[in-house]
Amino acid sequence: MTQPSDTPPPDRPLAEDLACPVQIEPGVDRATPEGWEWRRIGTSQPNAATFHVNHTDTSRVMVDVLRATDAPPEAIFVLTRDIPILVIDSLDQFWAGETPGALPLQGLRVPVAADTVAEAKQKLAGDLSAQLRLLLLLSSSREGRLAPPIKANLELLRAVMTPRQGT
Repeated sequence: MTQPSDTPPPDRPLAEDLACPVQIEPGVDRATPEGWEWRRIGTSQPNAATFHVNHTDTSRVMVDVLRATDAPPEAIFVLTRDIPILVIDSLDQFWAGETPGALPLQGLRVPVAADTVAEAKQKLAGDLSAQLRLLLLLSSSREGRLAPPIKANLELLRAVMTPRQGT
């Protein structure tokens, strides 16, 4: 039985993989080999926002404010105070993201994109509402144990959001 040409033979070790060379070093714990840069990683970009914003001609970055009125109709939670946000105009879309100084959420934060600033703000408000809902569900689960950065996100979102009235 012959194997397809695009799969390595079964006796070829992972360290000999030509597409993604791996150097195994006992006691070393890192995901990316030293000396690698984005040019060598190719298609393994972490997310569309990073790729898009880094590979377009950004014309301007604006400071805006996210308000309770920006929440989409289906959002369960709305903001209780205005939050400064950044809006990046990449010439074909607007990318809205919260500022770490005003809303210092833990973890990788990805801005949301839309065709207009208002749509981007609405998507960001909806994203924050969905995050709070998810964190509340996780914290009320049978285990109820959250990692410290996730707990910090939950407390921060609780401090700036409230359930929408009339739902």
